[in-house]
Amino acid sequence: MRHLAIGDGVAVLPDLAAAGLYGAVVFLLVLGFLVIFVETVSQRRLVALLFGTMLVAIVLAGMGEAGTAFLALGTGAALIANHTFEWLTTR
Repeated sequence: MRHLAIGDGVAVLPDLAAAGLYGAVVFLLVLGFLVIFVETVSQRRLVALLFGTMLVAIVLAGMGEAGTAFLALGTGAALIANHTFEWLTTR
């Protein structure tokens, strides 16, 4: 029987940092895509897309794919940011 030492879990931290970085990159890419190519996203479609990305992130996180789950959350966050940006600039 092997006992775990304190330093055995250190390799997880760079993986989480990389996943967070990937999430930020996807957030910025999707936000840029939405600002450039999408004129308006309706409220109904925005809520559906947000719940869809949350569901995808939950399923992926349950399967152990933390990095891909962060990418899905970055997509949902970009949708919210785009909608907020358009609401603030067109009033």
